[in-house]
Parts: sequence; structure tokens; C-alpha cells
Amino acid sequence: MNIKVGLLLAGAALILAACGDDGMQTSEEQNDVAEETEAVEQEKSTEQAASEEAETEETEESSEAQKEGEAPEAISGKASELLSKGEKTSFVFKQIGEFSIFCEPHPVMKMTVVVEEGDELSGEVELDIADYEFSEETIVVAPGTIITWTNLDGAQHNVAFK
Repeated sequence: MNIKVGLLLAGAALILAACGDDGMQTSEEQNDVAEETEAVEQEKSTEQAASEEAETEETEESSEAQKEGEAPEAISGKASELLSKGEKTSFVFKQIGEFSIFCEPHPVMKMTVVVEEGDELSGEVELDIADYEFSEETIVVAPGTIITWTNLDGAQHNVAFK
């Protein structure tokens, strides 16, 4: 009977030894997983920082251009940043044609800028945004004219091109 118990215990030990490794990670394996996770998180963080830096540089370039009197060109799909009360944005109209303008947060706010060769209105033009409207419904200007909009509302607005 002692032999039977001995064999039974030896068999159980063999079974436990064979099965015990499958579900358990060694501390070395756990460290490897932790290092991989940390590397992935670090890479994501670096990518996010690079993306934020690029956005900041783009905004700074746009602001610097406006400070230096170089307004960005009015082109389809372009839009200014949101403007708080008293803030301004400018665009230069170089191409002859018709530009449909609207406010992204308030799409009912619309206006049209028509650029025609030889028009008397040129240089720099100041327009307002007040009472949820652009100060002009339609304005005709010469190529190269810079239009600057000033937000006089408490609500944020922008100048966007269709």
C-alpha cells in the first residue's frame, strides 16, 4: 500500500510540474511586458507632442504673418481661428473671382467677396462682425486687397471660405 501511495504522489507531482508553467509568468517575463508597454506609451506621447508642436507652429506662423502685415491668402476650404470679442483676422484676396464666406459656428452668417481687376476698393479694408452678421453682405475689391474682420460680438466667430 505504501508503494501505491508513493506512486500516486509521484504522479501528482509530475502532473503539477507539467501544468504549473503554462499560466504563470516569471518575473523576467513580467518585466519584459512592462518595458514594452512603457516603450509604446512613450512613443504615443512623443507622437502627440510632435503633433501639438506642429499645430502650435502653424498657429504661430499664421499669427506672425498677420502681425507682419502678410495676411494668409483667401482660398476655398480655409478658415480663421475662432475670434473672441475684439479679436481680428485678415485675408488677402489675390485671385479674381467670387468668394463665399461664412462663420463655421453660425453658418447662417454669410457674405460674398467679389475680386475684380481694376476695382477702386483696394489696399486694406476693415469689416466688422456684429450682431451675428458680417458688416457687408457683398463687397467688391481689387486683387491684392487685404480684408480684416473684427469681432464685436460676445460670441466667438470666424471667417471661413466655402
